Amino acid sequence: MFDRSLMQRKADVRGIYPNQINEELAWFTGRCLVRSVRELSGNSQPVILVGRDGRLSSPAIYASLIQGIASEGGQPVPCGLATTDMIQWGLGEKLEGAIAGAMVTASHNPPEYNGIKMLFRNDKTGGLDIISPAAHLAKHFDSDKGSAIAPANTCAPFPASSNLKLHERFTTAALELAPNIKKAKGKIVLDPGNGVGGLFIPLLRQALKAVGAEVEVLAVAEQIDGRFPTRPSNPGLPGAVKLLQQKVRESGAAFGAAFDGDADRVFLVDEWGTFVSGSLLLAALAQSVVNKKKGAVKDPAVVYSAVSSWLVVETLRKAGGKPVISRVGQDAVKVALIQTDAVFGGESSAHYNFPDSYCLDSGLFSLMTFWDMLLETGQSCSALLGSLSPWPASGEVNLRVESGDWKATSKKVIDALLAQYGSADSDAYVLTIDGVSVFSPKSPKFKAVDDIFQIDKKNDPTGATYRIVADGYSPDWWFSVRASNNEPLLRVNVEAKNAADVTGRSFGLISWIREFVAESGGKVHVEDWGNLG
Repeated sequence: MFDRSLMQRKADVRGIYPNQINEELAWFTGRCLVRSVRELSGNSQPVILVGRDGRLSSPAIYASLIQGIASEGGQPVPCGLATTDMIQWGLGEKLEGAIAGAMVTASHNPPEYNGIKMLFRNDKTGGLDIISPAAHLAKHFDSDKGSAIAPANTCAPFPASSNLKLHERFTTAALELAPNIKKAKGKIVLDPGNGVGGLFIPLLRQALKAVGAEVEVLAVAEQIDGRFPTRPSNPGLPGAVKLLQQKVRESGAAFGAAFDGDADRVFLVDEWGTFVSGSLLLAALAQSVVNKKKGAVKDPAVVYSAVSSWLVVETLRKAGGKPVISRVGQDAVKVALIQTDAVFGGESSAHYNFPDSYCLDSGLFSLMTFWDMLLETGQSCSALLGSLSPWPASGEVNLRVESGDWKATSKKVIDALLAQYGSADSDAYVLTIDGVSVFSPKSPKFKAVDDIFQIDKKNDPTGATYRIVADGYSPDWWFSVRASNNEPLLRVNVEAKNAADVTGRSFGLISWIREFVAESGGKVHVEDWGNLG
């Protein structure tokens, strides 16, 4: 039928269509989603927003998901084609009385994949909580002992009215983040990569014209096509944004923006076509938000993922903000945002979170916030970002592990690094919030790693989700090695103050991992060289 183990995933249901995920799994996911939301809210007939991306398998999965929701007594609101952040925003706004949301998408994965992301609106915190297959759905799925006869009470996968206007309302909300947008002139280039980001481009053009902005919004790969024929759905892959870079240079645009398949992530290129890393944009956005908030908020906190550049920490300290490091993944970032009352957050993977808007991660909100920074300062994209002095970095290097049990092999690699760098004679601190992160050198001011990365004993007593970063320490170099949740990959990030140090330490670490795995009878090869290629 389908891969039942997908119900044990942490963040979403996701796999290859139709062998792992298909219409049947979507049906059961809808039924279990209603049971979970009913349990969380006490509402016997929860209203659930449902959207989908442009993948070829999405219409069928979407229809089955909606019918599954209805069959269990839920009230689905079919939103049709949408971006993930549209569904998040609509849920935050409680459109049609919604208290939960579901999005059919596999985000940045290749076209043969699909998935279902699910959220619950937490009225106590004002944020959007991830509904986890493992934590919420699995118990309902495993305990389902009823008859297998198909129920008759299903519904059509179409709304009863055409007046929801989610796309238009969402685009208007994004523009409100850019009070200087009326000053916009010249050109920008957007690249949705044949994903659902193409939905808001014509709406953005209309909205900009309505406010009197004299700017031309150009686009590449605007047509929604679930085969992603122009480029990979992940714009962060090496070479993925070549067409965008070319268009920006040829047109003389102020900058370009590339969205992933469901448009909740965005990467930039500057006016010269130079790729902007996710960490660099995170630092710039965080600096802007902190500068605007610190008059009203004491020591405004910003959450960043554990593999983001140390530049984020440096930038926040200079701006008067408080850095909070979290485990990688939106499930962890959103918890940290709520628990620390953060004013902003994000990941080096180009997810950027807006606590004032339900902690949603939005590509379009990020684009408008950055565009407003350019208009407010009058600087070019390269000048504004260049002022932040990025650290030399390897970028994320992906090592494919070939082993009988890749998860066990990956754990052995991480444990060995922990033992090596965590010894008493090592001149480094070791943090295990996500895989293993090593920071060197040690400082007399900080005896232990917990003195630098401090545990919030009230809200996260184990320190497993996030840590508050103390002032007064900066490494000369650091690296992170973590295992992928979904694929047999080890993800390696290396950063140093000196570019030559990055090269030497990166190749040395990769060689060590290869040799270690080979001793156990496995193999490692580099699938993605990051910035080293």
